[in-house]
Amino acid sequence: MSVAHRIIENTPFFGSMFRLEDNELNPINAWPALMSMTCFIWFTIAVILGWTMPAIQFLDLGSNWYYQNITLHGAAMAFPFAFQLMVAMSIHRAGGCLGKRADGPLVALFYIFMNVGGLLLTLAVLAGFHVTYTVMFPLPVVGVQTGQWDMWVLILGFTGIALVLISMILLYPIQILKMAFFDEKDENLQLAERSLNDPGMMGMVMGVLVLLVVGTPLLMVAGSLLLHLYGILPASMIGWAAKPVVFEFVFYIFAHNLMEAMALMVIGAVYATLPLCLADGARKLYSDRIAQLALWILLVTSLTSFFHHFFTMYPALPSTFAYHGNFMSYATAMGAALTIFTILATIWKHGIVASPALMLMLGGFVMYILDGVSAIVISNVAWNFKLHGTVWAGGHAMVVLIAISAIWMGMLYYHYPLMTNRIINDNLARKCIKYFFLAYIGLFYTFMAAGAAGMPRRNGAWESDWFIWGALMLVFGAGLIYAFYLYFMSLTKSRALEF
Repeated sequence: MSVAHRIIENTPFFGSMFRLEDNELNPINAWPALMSMTCFIWFTIAVILGWTMPAIQFLDLGSNWYYQNITLHGAAMAFPFAFQLMVAMSIHRAGGCLGKRADGPLVALFYIFMNVGGLLLTLAVLAGFHVTYTVMFPLPVVGVQTGQWDMWVLILGFTGIALVLISMILLYPIQILKMAFFDEKDENLQLAERSLNDPGMMGMVMGVLVLLVVGTPLLMVAGSLLLHLYGILPASMIGWAAKPVVFEFVFYIFAHNLMEAMALMVIGAVYATLPLCLADGARKLYSDRIAQLALWILLVTSLTSFFHHFFTMYPALPSTFAYHGNFMSYATAMGAALTIFTILATIWKHGIVASPALMLMLGGFVMYILDGVSAIVISNVAWNFKLHGTVWAGGHAMVVLIAISAIWMGMLYYHYPLMTNRIINDNLARKCIKYFFLAYIGLFYTFMAAGAAGMPRRNGAWESDWFIWGALMLVFGAGLIYAFYLYFMSLTKSRALEF
């Protein structure tokens, strides 16, 4: 029995959702199952914190609690939950499709760095380190200088962020590339053979290459700053990295393309799973070439659309680049349109088996497209000036994470029988999807409407005009919590496969 297997066995409640059989498929099942279990623990924390934020405003509990909870909620939702779930499903898919082991030192290190990093950042936030997960340097240092938090808190928080970044930028991409190109194939582990030309596998490899390429500069800059904080590098050696314009450029190049990499991954996941759920058993997309073209368009257009984040950085950034980012954001719609066409044409030609796994993935894709529309709107330089400081921007970040998570949760439904030798409770799963989608739509349009009305995105004391939007957030947030409760129950009340 592997270490991952033993941890699952000894974890109350969540462990029962992912209990494994000790068999020859442990090399591709154990660590993805452990990551999935752990990410739902983080999600439980994140969703409770998210739901408390409007409650703090209504009960007037103080801005300090609000800023603490919004920081913890954003960080937990984005990284230990959404990103870790993506990693779990993608390495499981890579293992089963390529016949490669989804375990080993890199996988274990990813798990340790992601979750220990998240824990350290959580401890720093509880000690007063109240920043957004879009870290605006040098504001964390300014917080020390103004007495808002101590230097040790800053170092603790930056250490946690560094561990999370290393797991995302280095450990995970290298593991996927290692599995794709270098590891030896084990025929006993290859369950559904796929080549790297398959659109599903291509999207996965593209996604990790984006993370590796655009994330490395951020690691160099942030690593230099952290080594200075540890007292290893003198100030004279890290002055270049401490310039705000340098940090902001490398940060947003990565932060924006992190979402784009996750988009390539989720589209690849849909391309990989849809053919397995076709009614006529064809097991192929309408056109692999159109699907591949869509991925290439999304890759090229998304890489430089990050410039739309710098609309306020004149004259540090020539205005032409901000408008270029706006144009490329619109151009991503071409790739999205081709993806929509491929999915609909495949369903029209072959029909589908409407399993909960596929329906949750397709529902998540619809959510993703809806959020993409809001992203295109806010990428416009003129609209950005009006909306960037409102909950439109915060809502866009949150709902895209929910949409991406829905796709990976659907994929977990599909992979669950292989992982655990059990099948989900179908009735609870279908109820989960219904409430999930309704709650998402409610939250999405609440955030967009509130942002258009000028509701600030990070303000610990709402005016009376904003409370109606807060009330709607509470209502639809409760619906989302209920949907996730149904999701958990659909796994907890799973039953053994019958042969």
